[in-house]
Amino acid sequence: MATVIEARPLDDLEQDAIARVDVEMARRARGVKPWTTTEYVDQIDRVHARYNQRRTWLRLHEQEAA
Repeated sequence: MATVIEARPLDDLEQDAIARVDVEMARRARGVKPWTTTEYVDQIDRVHARYNQRRTWLRLHEQEAA
């Protein structure tokens, strides 16, 4: 049986990725080597950069598809 997967907006996916970083921050806070504030902010910046790069790629290739 085939499963239908709805496409989700990039903004939602980006927020999910940020939530995963928050969960990882909380997990590490209970461990031996917690993230510093700088490491946390770096992870958040990486998420934003990855999704901004994806948005740019989609904008450039949207014109080719038309």
